[in-house]
Amino acid sequence: MNMRRSSKLAAFIFCTVHLGLIVPLSGQSLSLDVIYGGIEDAQSILQEYLKPYANIIGANLNAGWYNTARPHKPGGLDIMATVSWAKAPSSALSYDLAQMSLNGVADISETSTAPTIAGQQDLLPRITYTETVDIGGISHQQEIAGFSVPDGTGWEFIPLPMGQLCVGLPLGTDVAVRFVPEIEIGETGRIGLWGVGGKHSVSQWIPVLKNIKIIDIGVQGGYTRVSSSANVLVEPLPVDVDPDPDFLWKNQEEVQKVGGWTVNLIASQTLPVISFYQGIGYASSLVELIVNGNFPIHSAIIVDDHLETTYTIVENPISLKYENFNNLRINVGARIKLSVFTLHYDFTHTLYSTHSVGIGVTFR
Repeated sequence: MNMRRSSKLAAFIFCTVHLGLIVPLSGQSLSLDVIYGGIEDAQSILQEYLKPYANIIGANLNAGWYNTARPHKPGGLDIMATVSWAKAPSSALSYDLAQMSLNGVADISETSTAPTIAGQQDLLPRITYTETVDIGGISHQQEIAGFSVPDGTGWEFIPLPMGQLCVGLPLGTDVAVRFVPEIEIGETGRIGLWGVGGKHSVSQWIPVLKNIKIIDIGVQGGYTRVSSSANVLVEPLPVDVDPDPDFLWKNQEEVQKVGGWTVNLIASQTLPVISFYQGIGYASSLVELIVNGNFPIHSAIIVDDHLETTYTIVENPISLKYENFNNLRINVGARIKLSVFTLHYDFTHTLYSTHSVGIGVTFR
């Protein structure tokens, strides 16, 4: 059998618009050996393994929406490119196999700690799967699959570039859009991104604040959605009995859907060259990862009074969700404006704290 069984994880093949260019941000190679031991264990292991990047992606998508509370005049606009990066805390770099209820047997004699995708370690625990059957009063045991838990990347953060267009409307209101039409990435997969946000001036309705020209207060909200997929290939390990040697292992893919929204009360203080801005609000994200197609699950069967290895074909075996709701976020930043050009930096304290830097062109 062909032993090629690696994939490009769609969860981390991100693209963005930066000056009109589609740029792949990250292609993380992920072994799907965990499927061989059964769907239940595969879901449990992958849920823990991928959690840090799911949280990082959600935090990144909710960043970079604003760098001032002051709205544009009607017809004003700015074009902004930002890079945001959220960092996984040290507690998210590993998980403990000893705390998990697995059907397989994990060798934790040297360590029970396994790395998440954001961590990395030299010694990786191994998980084996066996079946025991009584044949003629004699107990027979057969190992049907075994693998080392997947290692991490050693990357505790993922930078996410983002392009954004913001246009001023009447009544102190701005609308912002983010958009990448669904595109094919060679033979790897496809991706599409869109987002919409808005900002409205509150200080214009408060006479005292309206007369203080350097201070602005507003409310802001935004939603971003990414849909992507990556083609994968997972074929059976060598087995004693192949139930379908001519089966074509194709049309396997990983599908990722990520949605993030945020709503904030923001303030800014505008000086001739530099401005300062602050925000407080909530952010939420939902990451869904689905593995579609036909995949082999290994097992044992009785042949002539002894056990032999084989596999069964299972359709669409994995479906994971990562939900982070109502995370308080506190944001502070500064923006420098030279003529129509801007440069800004901000820091957001939330579930996974996030840094953002950006450049832009603005016509107010």
